[in-house]
Amino acid sequence: MHSSLYILGSGVVAVLLLIFLIAKAKLHPFLGLLISTLLLGLANGQGPTKTVDTITSNFGSTLSVTGIVIALGTVLGGLLLKSGGADRIADVLVGNRAKVWMPISIGLAAVIIGLPNLFEVTFVLLVPLVYSVARRYNVNMLAVGLPMAAGLMTSHALLPPGPASVMAASAYHANLGVTILYGSLVGIPVLVVGAILFPRLVARWGIGGADGGALQSLGEVGKGESAGRTGDGGGEGGGTPAPTTGGGTAVATRESTTVTSTTAPSLAACLSTVLVAPVMMIVGTLLPDALPDHGWYSPVLDAVGSPVIALLVSVLYAYYALGLRLGWSGPSLLANTKKGLTPVINLLLIIGAGGALKGMLSAIGLSDIIADSAQHWSISPVLFAWLIAAIFRIALGSGTVAVAAATGIVAPLLAHQSGTPVELIVLATCTGAMIFSHVSDGAFWMFKEYFGLTIPETLKTWSLLVTVQAVTGLVSILALDAVVQVL
Repeated sequence: MHSSLYILGSGVVAVLLLIFLIAKAKLHPFLGLLISTLLLGLANGQGPTKTVDTITSNFGSTLSVTGIVIALGTVLGGLLLKSGGADRIADVLVGNRAKVWMPISIGLAAVIIGLPNLFEVTFVLLVPLVYSVARRYNVNMLAVGLPMAAGLMTSHALLPPGPASVMAASAYHANLGVTILYGSLVGIPVLVVGAILFPRLVARWGIGGADGGALQSLGEVGKGESAGRTGDGGGEGGGTPAPTTGGGTAVATRESTTVTSTTAPSLAACLSTVLVAPVMMIVGTLLPDALPDHGWYSPVLDAVGSPVIALLVSVLYAYYALGLRLGWSGPSLLANTKKGLTPVINLLLIIGAGGALKGMLSAIGLSDIIADSAQHWSISPVLFAWLIAAIFRIALGSGTVAVAAATGIVAPLLAHQSGTPVELIVLATCTGAMIFSHVSDGAFWMFKEYFGLTIPETLKTWSLLVTVQAVTGLVSILALDAVVQVL
């Protein structure tokens, strides 16, 4: 049995190796996590067989629920996009309202459309809407693009079935229904600051043209350095190359996501498709506390509150409301489902490998060492989770890997903390993983190229936006934690 100092040192070395493999050696995060975990087990005397068993068992257990939830969410998002439902939601929410309502309308549209979709998919879908709205109101693109990006980050970081929140909730054994409730509360200030207040600050800097000036032509959008990078879309998606062309490419992409149908989906059908799963999970979480125990309804409420069942019901409803009812054939629905599931493979591999690292930290005894030491720490578990995730985010660039790595370190603390709901620690981890997207993150290059910015301008807009949202999220979570503990 190795000493505590040796185990702790080996864990630090494994984390540093992970950062090197991903950030410097440019290895795929899945391989980086796998190699670091394997070497960590061998260095601590686990032996090849036991090390591999630990990796495979924890890989599988991590994806047992998380993988199904994310896959069902991806199928749902694909149906929403292909049917034209996402366009319908965006057009209705934005409409021809007064200019003062434009930022929050764009932000809300991004939140709703982004709920069941990967980051890159929703970003590309909404960029043409940004161009259209900017022309309509005769404003700078960033006056519309920043609220859109703020809405997407709010949705993907704070609200299940976003991969980050689902992954952290699974690692901490948190209730997804409660996570949605708390995430909605925290999401309000995060969205308001990102969609309304921050763009006003950027407007004063005159980046990309003064606020109120004419929109850049679509031919100019995307000029500048060619990215040629890949990334995970702000940590919530996976491996999509940054575009090197301008607005024409984005417009074509959005148009190709919809199918021709004699009947467009109604707003009620679109919204209900997105909201049925969150509502079911919230009802299944809250009602049992308001009703007597062990009634005939208990199994029903358990089923209603199950994330897997809720999302499966949502997908089946979407098959009818956005598919069969609008004239889709069975083969068309099957083809769309297959196409929608393809991008999620990369993400699930990263999440599974992150679970393997978490399991290895426990197997070698590092989790127990951290948990025992944590009893003497005075730091808030919310702040600790946020800081650990933020460090990994800045070091690795990938929000997904940051959450996966952070949960392995934060999870042991939960056994010795009381008072703070574990769901708030989930949100703290996810908001920490939002901070300072930079050149090693694919979302950085997507934002730069689509809005025709230089690297310094992208740092002042996109990178600063997510940093402001991450800090706002931390403050909001700490405030909510104080209120919950008083109640």
